[in-house]
Amino acid sequence: MPEFQTFFTPARLNEFWYYVKWLLFYVAPMIMIFAAAGAITLLIMMIRKTIANTNQIDQKENDDDYEIRRY
Repeated sequence: MPEFQTFFTPARLNEFWYYVKWLLFYVAPMIMIFAAAGAITLLIMMIRKTIANTNQIDQKENDDDYEIRRY
């Protein structure tokens, strides 16, 4: 029998998946927390940009650089 087939015994595979399960159980929440923090940061930046743009638009509307004449 080839060497790779003797290495992957059912007991070793069960032990491997046991460790993978616990690794994901402990690591996945931290990854999700960092991803959520990054998403919230991007959301806040987008809201700030939107508010800044609306303020600039309001200022442009209030600035009368030209005179309107109606005859």
